[in-house]
Amino acid sequence: MSKEFDLVVIGGGSGGYAAAKTATGRGLNVAVVEGASELGGLCILRGCMPTKALLETSNRLRAIREADEFGIQVGEPTLDLDALRNRKTKLINGFKEYRVIGLEKGDFELIRGNATFTSPHTIEVKGHGEFTAKTFVIATGSDEQIPPVPGLKESPFWTSDDIVQMPSVPPSVIIVGTGAVGMESAHLFQGLGSKVSIISRRKPLVSSVEPAVSKAMEKRCTDLGINLVFGEDLQKVAYDDSGFTLTLSEGTVLNCDQLIMATGRAPRIAQLNLEKAGFGPDLRRIEIDQHSQTSVPHIFAAGDCASPLAVVHLAVMQGEAAGANVASLLSVRPLEATWDSRLDMFGIFTDPEIVQVGQTLDQAREAGIAAVSAEYRFDDQGKGEIVGEQHGLVMLVADKGSGEILGASGMGPHVIDYAHTITVAISQRLTVTDFLKIPSYHPTLGEIWTYVAEELEDELS
Repeated sequence: MSKEFDLVVIGGGSGGYAAAKTATGRGLNVAVVEGASELGGLCILRGCMPTKALLETSNRLRAIREADEFGIQVGEPTLDLDALRNRKTKLINGFKEYRVIGLEKGDFELIRGNATFTSPHTIEVKGHGEFTAKTFVIATGSDEQIPPVPGLKESPFWTSDDIVQMPSVPPSVIIVGTGAVGMESAHLFQGLGSKVSIISRRKPLVSSVEPAVSKAMEKRCTDLGINLVFGEDLQKVAYDDSGFTLTLSEGTVLNCDQLIMATGRAPRIAQLNLEKAGFGPDLRRIEIDQHSQTSVPHIFAAGDCASPLAVVHLAVMQGEAAGANVASLLSVRPLEATWDSRLDMFGIFTDPEIVQVGQTLDQAREAGIAAVSAEYRFDDQGKGEIVGEQHGLVMLVADKGSGEILGASGMGPHVIDYAHTITVAISQRLTVTDFLKIPSYHPTLGEIWTYVAEELEDELS
């Protein structure tokens, strides 16, 4: 095994794999150091893919219960939990196999172990010794962040890692947190038959989207029977054979069979000893520029350990930019590859789905742009009415001066799938008038972007 490389990538998930593949494609001598016991990365093993497999079953159970609206009379559906687990496992094994083959048979050296910097150009990998490299890409991902609540550590609470194993379907569930994991967990267990409550420290329920979209999701949750508790923090947890007893900051006491902590994730960088690499002390997240370069010029980063938004497509873009720019740096050429933060896209696979693309209206205005917006509801759109969507809507944001589309937000059936239309528009800097020249097939759900664009064009004029 070689001990010297042009590039060492620390982390073999989506961002790290993209960086290594890009760099080897440019002829560099690359090693990937992966410390996890199982290859595949967070998204495949414990994140995006297994949760969506479980949600698909949950959504179908909910659809069966609501079938009478469409003239179908059925009894209460029954869940086969073993079959659900087996289906999920089969799917994940297939996804994992593709990534494992890519890592084990790639044109780079795969080193299994945890890396720690001993100098700016040297790392130590437990069990393998020291390695030197001209450049590095850090792509170590993130860890679940659990608050220090009295009694919590001693209780058998679940996190997203536990949920994907689907140990059981508890009669009642309380979820702390309203990010993607929290909201998807709420809709997952509601669909599977649990009584669900969500604890949110503040309103809006979903802070990452337009307020009108969050309000629509709040109404949907209420209609589904999900209990929403706003304005309180979890202060104390007690557990015994009867279940969990939760004490909140305003004195509210809640009981449930299962507690789920969905309180976010934090970059996994503490173990890297980054001060030895030239970074400052007490670093919480690695800062990168549009080239994925850090404050230490020969070190780049990608994915959850560095990205302002922890989503796979940005991790891949950042990894590809890092791999390409490492090659440029070593060839003493300008760094030209970039990842475009304008193409931020965030989706939550609730029922119906939530999506945010680009900037919200407030974000655009805070950036000094004279922005305007328009919205359109699915219950006033042909295909939306046909599928029975009662709560959803979309919003579009544009620069009032130029008409350029800046962002979009929405809640609706499969809205994440056709929000890519807006991603393309933002990527190509289309104006609302340009966008309206593109025909939409009728009747489709995606056609709603044309409707809201027409409303926005009136606002611009």
